[in-house]
Amino acid sequence: MSILPRHTPQVHLDALTEELTAAGITLGPVKPGTRVTRIVDHGGIRWELTFLGSRYGWALRGPGVEHGVGVDAPEAAERIAAAAMDADEPGIPAPATWRGVPVPQEYATSWDSPAAVAWRDGAGVALAVAGLRAAAQGDS
Repeated sequence: MSILPRHTPQVHLDALTEELTAAGITLGPVKPGTRVTRIVDHGGIRWELTFLGSRYGWALRGPGVEHGVGVDAPEAAERIAAAAMDADEPGIPAPATWRGVPVPQEYATSWDSPAAVAWRDGAGVALAVAGLRAAAQGDS
């Protein structure tokens, strides 16, 4: 199992900052409780960039990439900027209910936004858990 670096070398931080600034994105502070993870808030979406080392670059986490994906500085800027552009576009209208669950208004206005996708994922998990509990109670 690999170990994360204890700090981000200035050269890598400068390269990331330069790429993000060129894309109109501001690199945020170090995430509390970490040494090598930075927070980026852009277009109403929160991202985390973790320095993995000179050999590997950065791990990007955010909507649609919860477990992280390896990126270099230019790709990080591109993905963050693209997600913000997608979030600004008018979304697909939502149904009144999804799998029998009423859709909250905040997600109904942009059904294809990262936040709405996350809500659907969460609702799907909640429904699956409820189904498992019901099945377990029926077995008793």
